[in-house]
Amino acid sequence: MSDLFNIKLSAQNKNYECSTNDSVLESGLRHGLSMHYECNNGTCGACKAKLVSGVINKIKRHDFVLSQNELNNAEFLMCCYSVASDIEIELDLIDGVKSIAIQNIDTKVKNIHFVNESMALLTLRTPRSKTLQFMAGQDVELSFAGSTSRYPLASCPCHGMTLEFHIRNNRLDDFAQAIFDKSLKIKSKVSLRGPKGIFVLKEDSAHPLLFIAWDSGFASIRSLVEHAFSLQMPNPIYFYWAHPAVESAPYLDSHAKSWQTMIDQYAYHPIACEFDRSSHNDCHKVAKQIFDALDLNIAKQSDLYIAAPAEVLIYLSELLLENGVNEAQLIASPI
Repeated sequence: MSDLFNIKLSAQNKNYECSTNDSVLESGLRHGLSMHYECNNGTCGACKAKLVSGVINKIKRHDFVLSQNELNNAEFLMCCYSVASDIEIELDLIDGVKSIAIQNIDTKVKNIHFVNESMALLTLRTPRSKTLQFMAGQDVELSFAGSTSRYPLASCPCHGMTLEFHIRNNRLDDFAQAIFDKSLKIKSKVSLRGPKGIFVLKEDSAHPLLFIAWDSGFASIRSLVEHAFSLQMPNPIYFYWAHPAVESAPYLDSHAKSWQTMIDQYAYHPIACEFDRSSHNDCHKVAKQIFDALDLNIAKQSDLYIAAPAEVLIYLSELLLENGVNEAQLIASPI
C-alpha cells in the first residue's frame, strides 16, 4: 500500500502530490511540470534537485555519480528517489521553448494503427537513455529512408519515451507514403530532430481555453488539452473540430468526447465543413463555416488555439478580429 505526500518546489511556489510508489520525477511529469531530464533511469544526471527539507527514499540504483560537493549540498536524482514524508526541493524548470535544446534521437517504430485508409497513428519509442524533452503543442522532423517531414506531437510531454503522430496519406509526402505502402513498419528506425515551434499553452492564464482544429490539426490540440489536464488547470475548455462533411465524424471523435470525463466544464463541437483535404479548397468559405459555429461571446473571453492550414488561419483570424476578439488572445499553428 502506498502513501501520498506533498512536494513543494520552493523557487516556483508550486506543489504536487507524490506516491511512495512513484519517483519524484515521474510524479512531477504526470502533474505537467516541465522538469529537466533525459534518461529517467539514473544514467544522465539531468534531473538533479536539491532537498531543502523532508525525507526521501532511494527506489533504484543509478550509474551517474554525484560529486562530494553535490552530496554535501543535499542534491539527488529525482528519477531514483521517492518520498518518505512531505518534502521541499529546489530545481530549475524548463523556461519556455527557447530553453529546450534541439535534440537528435534515433527512435524505433512501436506501433502503426490505421484508423482508416487515409489516417495512421504512428507511435515511436525513444531509447531509455535519451527521451525527448518538448512542450505540448510543439513538432519535430522525422526521417526514414532519405525522406524527412515535419509533424506535430500528439503526445503529452509527461510521456517523453512514447511519442504519437497523426499522419495523413498524402501523395506529396514521401514519409507518409512509406507508412501507407508498408515500407515503414514496426521496429523500423526513424531519426527524430526537434522540438520546434511556439504553439504552446499559456499555463498561467485564467481565461477559458478555446481550441479549434482542422482535421489532423487535432494532433497538436490533443497534446495541449491533455497537458492542461495534467496541470489540473481549472479553466473551462471548448473544442471545435472541423472535418469533411462527407465523413460522419472526425477520425478520433470518441477520444474528443472522452475528455468530458476529465473535466466538468468541457464542451465539444464537431463541425462538418465543405473541404476534401485537397489544395483547391475554398478556404474563405471553410473559415466562415468554422466562425459561424463558434459561440462568439465565449470566444471573446477565451485564449484561442487554432491548428489549421495557413489560408484558413488567415481568414478565420480576420473574422475573429473584426468581431471583437483581441489579437493577443490568438495562438495559431499552420498545418
